[in-house]
Amino acid sequence: MANHQIQLMNEARARASFDSRELTHLIYGGAEAVQVRNVAFARMEKALHSSATNKLPAVLGEAGRSAQYMDGLQFGQAMLKERLVNGQSVFDFMTPRYYFANASPFGLHFLMFIPALKLLGSPEQLAHWVPLAESGKILGTYCQTELGHGTFLRGLETTAIFDKVADEFIIHSPTISSTKYWPGGLGYSSSHAIVMARLIISERDYGVHPFIAQLRSLEDYTPLPGVELGDIGLKLGHNSNDNGYAVFTHFRIPRTQLLMRNAQVLRDGTYIAGTNSKLMYGTMLFARRIIIDSVYFQLAQAATIAIRYSTVREQGNVAFDASESAEVPILMFKSQQYRLFTIMARSFALLFASKHAGALYEEMIAQQANGNNSMLPHVHATLAGLKAYATQTSADGAEDGRKCCGGHGYLAMSGFGNLVPTVTAMATLEGENYVMYQQVARFLVKCASSRREDLHDDLQYLLSPVKTSISAGADFLDPGIQSDVLLQRALCLVDEYAEALRVSQTRDRLSPAQAWNLHMMGLISAARAHIEYVVLDAFITAVRQVKAGPIHNVLQRVCSLFALSCIESPQGLGFVGDRSLSEHHLRRVRTAVNVLLEEILPDAVALTDAWNFSDASLESALGCRDGDVYERMMRWTRQVPLNLAAAKTGGVFRPGFEQYIRPILKGKL
Repeated sequence: MANHQIQLMNEARARASFDSRELTHLIYGGAEAVQVRNVAFARMEKALHSSATNKLPAVLGEAGRSAQYMDGLQFGQAMLKERLVNGQSVFDFMTPRYYFANASPFGLHFLMFIPALKLLGSPEQLAHWVPLAESGKILGTYCQTELGHGTFLRGLETTAIFDKVADEFIIHSPTISSTKYWPGGLGYSSSHAIVMARLIISERDYGVHPFIAQLRSLEDYTPLPGVELGDIGLKLGHNSNDNGYAVFTHFRIPRTQLLMRNAQVLRDGTYIAGTNSKLMYGTMLFARRIIIDSVYFQLAQAATIAIRYSTVREQGNVAFDASESAEVPILMFKSQQYRLFTIMARSFALLFASKHAGALYEEMIAQQANGNNSMLPHVHATLAGLKAYATQTSADGAEDGRKCCGGHGYLAMSGFGNLVPTVTAMATLEGENYVMYQQVARFLVKCASSRREDLHDDLQYLLSPVKTSISAGADFLDPGIQSDVLLQRALCLVDEYAEALRVSQTRDRLSPAQAWNLHMMGLISAARAHIEYVVLDAFITAVRQVKAGPIHNVLQRVCSLFALSCIESPQGLGFVGDRSLSEHHLRRVRTAVNVLLEEILPDAVALTDAWNFSDASLESALGCRDGDVYERMMRWTRQVPLNLAAAKTGGVFRPGFEQYIRPILKGKL
């Protein structure tokens, strides 16, 4: 017979206004795609022995650095098998726990190594290296970040000096800060790497170029002479991956291992520059695109765990009567609804924004194949901004989801113990977010200043006049009004800070760098406002494309909640500053939000189901589909290694008792 928590979950699920399976198909691209994913996940979970939810997941036991790496190797191997043996790409860029691929020791093999080869190699190099990589005969990583330098390519110090006599490049780490540091899989997992280094011929520096280098023997995996490799140690998360370091000491590779699609070095040392140097940025753009895909899943996981737990966790009431002792599920409280439903709304917003960005990226790639780079600045700015917005939104949302679970959310078995630090890493990976927003701001200021009429649809609003106010009777549940409000905020901020830069340089005689630094925080706000408008516009467009019916209705409500939460957020103060919204407007927004929370409540659990997360992928005692929280928590608790050890010795943890507790009790300190 189902216990009380299971009954609460069943009742909540039965109240849904829509079939969650239909929304699942929309999220993943159709019923066939969902079936392919389900089969792949089932196969993966069987291989990892993780499908039995009555067992404490191995990753939640007491595991040191080596054990966590071994866990990563296990699921990394299984991920490779999905591609190499089963022909499925489900886990090319994401682990079976929905973490970014970099959580696997082999994650960068498909995420960056193979894409960089295809993007930067000559036809002859592609013919040689790509089959080896795609068949798993070599395992690669992407070696760019240095101890003292990140995504700023021009600052990299590692050198590749051409030796004309030997027809070789000598890769060298000239300083401690030039040590390659952080690449995933570099420590002990990768046999090869694409190494970004400064190409130098006859003491002339030609800038950073990509080289493919074998790092380890394919026989016994020992490092080759001239390279020191190792793991960088425990991180706040991603400890299943051996993020590593490499110190090169006059490490030699053949001249032909300079990736030569865009630049060549001939046998006599002649350097031939290509005409498409901007391809160098392609690998970073691709990685940022995949990061955006990854983090909205993790945000949805956080919402799923917390909403399901809040559905069955009964605590307190709002009777304000000491005689009233009946408790209610905490999801009945408006504060809990607002926090959790906005997290869910943001996960859907990022889903559709990511699809929009992916379409832009694919269009750019198709144009670049014909030598046309005109879309690159726009796509670069969009992906940089979405990377910043998506990762920060997901990191903040995952942490707030943990807090919504109270004390139990602090347990590793809640699922948040791995989820929060793993998604938090994304805010810095492949570009620190405040740096990313500045790249967006530079692009926007340039567009606003040029007043060009051939701007992409995402940017056409920059040519519009600024409105001074929103109608007093505006319906804030109207998508058109929501879009217009966010558009006006972005337009106002971009115009304001483009003009501020101009004045600081012309009137105040500041240098461009000084003017930029002076107005940096305002420029970042403008960039964020632009990206938030792009996200909402993508969400509204996606909802319009869904046929009328229950799915359209629930998505429309979720979209409206996202839009209004943007207006209510601290970043929404820009609306008040430009006087487009009054206190009267904000009260109307609050009323509309309360209406939306009531309407979304019956669909809350079904929205979690729509993401189709398996219990094994969530690794959460609080977030399992059946709602059986307390039974599962106690089963897992009894399997904690400390408890298992003590159970074998009469309920006493002998090492601790004998070494520390007994001397205290016997007065023998």
